[in-house]
Amino acid sequence: MAQAVSPETQKHCLPHPQARGRVRLFVAGMAFLMLGLSLKLLNVQVISRGHYMLLDARIHRGPDPEAPVPGGIYARDLEPLAMSVPLETIYADAVKVAGSELGVEGTATQIARLTGLDAAEIGRQLERGVERNQHSVWLARLLEPEVVKPLNEKRLDGVWTETEYKRVYPGGRLACHVLGKRTPWHEPKEGAELRWAFLLDGRPGTRPRNVDSYGRSILGADSSGILAPEPGKNLVLTLDRSLQEVAELALDQCMERSAPKSATCLVMDPRTGEILALASRPNFDPGGASQGTSEEVQAQHSNLPVVRQYEPGSLFKVLLAAAVLRSEAYKGQTYYCSGYAPDVGGQPLRCWDPRGHGACDLTNMITHSCNIAAANFAMLIGAEDYHAFLQTLGIGAPMGIGLPGEATGLLHPVSGMRRRDLANLGFGQGVSVTDIQMLSAVCAVANGGRLMQPHVVRAVMDAETNRPVREIEPLEVRSVCSAEVSARVREMMGTVIERGTGHLAAIDGVRMGGKTGTAQKWLADEGGFSHGRNIVSFVMIAPLDEPRFAILVTADEPTRGEHGSDVAAPVAKTVAMVALREAGLLPEQASVAEAEDVPSGT
Repeated sequence: MAQAVSPETQKHCLPHPQARGRVRLFVAGMAFLMLGLSLKLLNVQVISRGHYMLLDARIHRGPDPEAPVPGGIYARDLEPLAMSVPLETIYADAVKVAGSELGVEGTATQIARLTGLDAAEIGRQLERGVERNQHSVWLARLLEPEVVKPLNEKRLDGVWTETEYKRVYPGGRLACHVLGKRTPWHEPKEGAELRWAFLLDGRPGTRPRNVDSYGRSILGADSSGILAPEPGKNLVLTLDRSLQEVAELALDQCMERSAPKSATCLVMDPRTGEILALASRPNFDPGGASQGTSEEVQAQHSNLPVVRQYEPGSLFKVLLAAAVLRSEAYKGQTYYCSGYAPDVGGQPLRCWDPRGHGACDLTNMITHSCNIAAANFAMLIGAEDYHAFLQTLGIGAPMGIGLPGEATGLLHPVSGMRRRDLANLGFGQGVSVTDIQMLSAVCAVANGGRLMQPHVVRAVMDAETNRPVREIEPLEVRSVCSAEVSARVREMMGTVIERGTGHLAAIDGVRMGGKTGTAQKWLADEGGFSHGRNIVSFVMIAPLDEPRFAILVTADEPTRGEHGSDVAAPVAKTVAMVALREAGLLPEQASVAEAEDVPSGT
């Protein structure tokens, strides 16, 4: 039986008032401590998370990820056009250097002694880094590996080196507008370097995080998440180095002979759409600093065959001829040219030759480049059929050559086209094209009627195995005309060189086709077409029966010479002679003349 507890005993069992106070104080202290820890945890994990992540990156940095080896750019024969050389950059943790045994002054002195750099300049950079509390300061960039080798062996506290790359261009200015350039720090800026940087640059590795505050690996820590760098891919272009060289040299001669503001030369394989040469003047050195005013630098770097839009003028008559031959309205009509027509599409029209061309069938329209006949043929087939055919050829849309900044050209819609607009379209006014569009369209009507995708990249290669990752096969975009129409257009282009405006481009023993162009420039500030300020041009296909090469040359506002026949055609002839020689298609009798016509250095 339980014994009852007396009131006196119960009184002695209760906590003493002082003890109860101490318990309350302990519980309150623990609660305050937990609250403080909770607030600190909230600050670290949420409020100041970014600050501590940055601090972690600085203290537990570990070795930087190894830079990937960049890929190179090559011509179709695998001759290098752009490649990267490894160089070294010296970094320092300024805060760590300041707290090291040598200090800022001693570290600067040691670096200068080991590398030959200026101790005073290094000291100034370190001092600035200390003032700004910087944990990563560049001391010197892009040095030869031999320069920094003694420094790496010495291993100064807070100082390290990393590999960076510098882009070099073995050909100098050769194909500069295709290649583009990079900044001194290897950042892609323009051209193929920019467009294909995602392949050329590779991917950097990941930085190991299992290191202590001194950057030492922690024993037993997991390193499975570290990724090795992925080297860049090599890019093989469609460019033929020999044709590129002769195109550039021929343009240099044109600039000296005719003194235009600019000039271009584009060479394409009509069978595949491959760009065999692309040159433009003025040009630039992709491995050097740009010289001149901002306007001059912009002109030097403009890839005119890709980004410039201009009215093609009489070049367009080649496309018109194909459109007419396809049309059911064409029954072999002939139009008379006296040099002046009082009413063409509601307005008078003058031909470029005031003497006129007499009766012009379609062949004579091409041969003598008659504007009045071209205007009447355009009105014969009608706006809808002509416009639809030009769209089929890619006029008014980017061709997707694979270089940045490609212009779209301009083809006005049928709905707003007046009869005189249609007439002007017959001889290449009221429409804008790029060199790429114009030459692709000519190739399409001359190669049997197939519009091929123009492209400048031939293959992507694995840099380690030198095996192709992807090869770019020729792509037929669409059929534009029959083989019969194509053959008739080629024959008409043949007459241009044999007895027409393009006779200066003739090569003994080789049948070729061509078309001259002289287009007045539209000047917005003058509110009309200029007089004497023209873009002159010449397009050529060779050989005539089975074209292997298509060449387009343009010159903007030549000072000496007035037409595509005397300014642009000689450039095309020079390039064609080298192209035919390389293909084994240049007759023996033409080889003697070639020695005089082809620029030295090719």
